[in-house]
Amino acid sequence: MGASLPRYLDLKVHQAVRERAYDGITVVGAYRRTYPSTIFQGEKRDKPFNWQRPTAQIINNHLYIECFPGYDYVEHYAGAIASFLGIQQRQGGMLTPPSRVSFQPASCSDTQTALKATNICEFPERVDIVVLGMVHRMERLIGPVDWAGDGCFAWKVRQFNGRKVAFLGFRPAFWGDISGEVVHYLASRCGVREVLYLGKLGSVKKGLRPNTLLATGGLSYVRGQAVEWENVLEGSVARVAQACTVTGNHLTLGSVLHETKHWLATLPSSVDFVDPEVGMMAQAAVQSGIRFGYLHIISDNVAEKYDEDLSNERMRSVLTGRSKLYEVVQDVLEHHLSSVVGRSP
Repeated sequence: MGASLPRYLDLKVHQAVRERAYDGITVVGAYRRTYPSTIFQGEKRDKPFNWQRPTAQIINNHLYIECFPGYDYVEHYAGAIASFLGIQQRQGGMLTPPSRVSFQPASCSDTQTALKATNICEFPERVDIVVLGMVHRMERLIGPVDWAGDGCFAWKVRQFNGRKVAFLGFRPAFWGDISGEVVHYLASRCGVREVLYLGKLGSVKKGLRPNTLLATGGLSYVRGQAVEWENVLEGSVARVAQACTVTGNHLTLGSVLHETKHWLATLPSSVDFVDPEVGMMAQAAVQSGIRFGYLHIISDNVAEKYDEDLSNERMRSVLTGRSKLYEVVQDVLEHHLSSVVGRSP
């Protein structure tokens, strides 16, 4: 992220981290939104999903930062805090040595337990297809906003060509392995047969300007292993969005903070995109025997510097570019959902 990193971190770090030095700061997997935990003041509550951020609690001069349980999310946030404090110290913004930062790894079972404690248990039965991610931007397909579900999750169910399609939003973050566990749950507990993921990712190839193109594909490298699947959106992308979509190979990385110059230099030439979720969702879908596809906005370019990146996503030019791409995403989804055959008995 280079010179944009301080601005990115400034948007993410809980205010309690800035207030003073502690005996230590530990990032843990815990979902708490009530006293004595304190809410992050920078939460963007003007959107329905992906706005709940880690909370904080002080116990005996030790600061605990509470993330929705997931190994990647906990590790990422600990790295963000450590990087933020290191930058502050180097810039002379701290009069005392920064607090020591650590994290308690969250296991798959921790994530599963946390998910089961949410209102996902109320998700409707016999849904054929679930659309995850930026579902609130699919206004044309969803229709009037009347989200069902009061809790972490909310959804809207519609019929497309004889199939029940649920647009499922998550108020915390679908970060890394959390997203894979959500797919596992939907397949094993709810009988979902197909998952579509709409989000954003970074390019690792030069020449792809952020917020002007979409990305899709059927392969992701997850912890060094290639995960392949049949991209269910491939035909619809070719039909209605080929001019503004790049098809390529993806690499799953748990944190944007791992996207260093050394990391980029050692990447295989076959890799085109990077984000924390696509491979986790795809792996879960393959393991569960269900279909999967993703269509993401290229929101950042790790290989070369552009004015638009993850630190200024509310710039007018960013919002304008993404609004145009959301329309294309809806064209692709509408074509795909209208083409699939109905549920078999």
